[in-house]
Amino acid sequence: MSENPPNESWSGTELASYEAALEAIHGAMGAYSALIAHEEAKDAPDERVIAEATEGRRACVRRREALDPANATDIARVRAEFSALSETVRAARR
Repeated sequence: MSENPPNESWSGTELASYEAALEAIHGAMGAYSALIAHEEAKDAPDERVIAEATEGRRACVRRREALDPANATDIARVRAEFSALSETVRAARR
């Protein structure tokens, strides 16, 4: 940990927005994991579904790592995008 972590200078709103964006990404990762588990539990799993969900989960990790906590516009976009993605992935399981 650095001596002066960036969140020490953040406002409560900035911190909450960043945490919400991370939560949205993690929600999408969880939805992909659930989809993978659901597909793997089938008698005849669709390997394409599993591969696409695995890649989707990796993309979430890459996006989380690239998230710039100082970019409020990006944080808002990520929160909206990944919240919607979670719903889409969950719907694919039905």
